[in-house]
Amino acid sequence: MAGVGALSAVLTAGVLIAPAASATGGENSAFAIAADGLLKVAKTPFVDDTNGASEESVAHLDVPENLLDVRALNARAGDGYAKASIADVRVDISALPDLGLNLAKPLVAAEAIEASCDNGVASSSVAAASVAGIALDVTAPANTAVEVPGLASVTLNKQVTNEDGSTTVTALSVEVNNLQTLDLASATCSKAGDDDGEEPTTPPTDDNGDDGDNGGDHGDDNGSDDGGSGSQSGHAPTPTPVKAHLDVTG
Repeated sequence: MAGVGALSAVLTAGVLIAPAASATGGENSAFAIAADGLLKVAKTPFVDDTNGASEESVAHLDVPENLLDVRALNARAGDGYAKASIADVRVDISALPDLGLNLAKPLVAAEAIEASCDNGVASSSVAAASVAGIALDVTAPANTAVEVPGLASVTLNKQVTNEDGSTTVTALSVEVNNLQTLDLASATCSKAGDDDGEEPTTPPTDDNGDDGDNGGDHGDDNGSDDGGSGSQSGHAPTPTPVKAHLDVTG
C-alpha cells in the first residue's frame, strides 16, 4: 500500500503539482482519481495489466487548503477486467483563483464511488453523492448528464468505446467552467483473451471416395492411396512391407 507521503503535493499560485502519471501500455487499466486544470492530480493510484494482473491502494490523499480529501482509493486490472473505487470523497475547490466559485457546500461529496469493467461490460455506482449539494442517482444509466447552471457539468456513469475496441467507464466526471476537470473512479477493459477477431481455422478433410494427392483409383477399397479412407480415421495408415535387395558395400 502506497503511503500518503508518496503522494504529497505542493500548491503554488493555485496550481497543484502532482506526481507524473504512469505510462499506459496495457489493454486493461484503472485509477481512482485524476484532475486537470487549476487543480492537477495525476491518475492515483494507477494500474494496468502490462506485466499481468496488478492492484494498488492508497489509504488517504489530501492537498493543501482542504481542496481535496479522499480515502480508501483502490485500483486493480487484469485480463479482461478493471475496477476502481474511492470512499469519503470531499472536493472543495472554491479557494482556487479564477474559478469564481462561491459554494456553501463542497463541489463533490460522496460516501463511496465505484466503477468496474468486466469483459467489455461496464458499470458504476455512487453512494450518498452530491455535486454542489445536488443529490446524484445511486445507479444512473450510461452517460447521464447533470447540469449545475453557471457552475459545472457532470456526467454520471460515463462510458466511452475507444478506437482499439476497449471500453472506459468513469463513475463521476465533472467539468467546471471549462477551467477544471475531475474524474473519479475510472476503469478500462477489453474482452478477455481478445485475439483481434481472428477465427480459428480447421484443416480441410477429404470426402470418402475422393482421389488422394497421388491421384489414387476411386475404386481402391483397401485405402492404399494417400487420400483413401485409411487415413480419415485420424490414425496413420499401416505400412506395407516391400521386398527389396539391399546392396552391401565395403
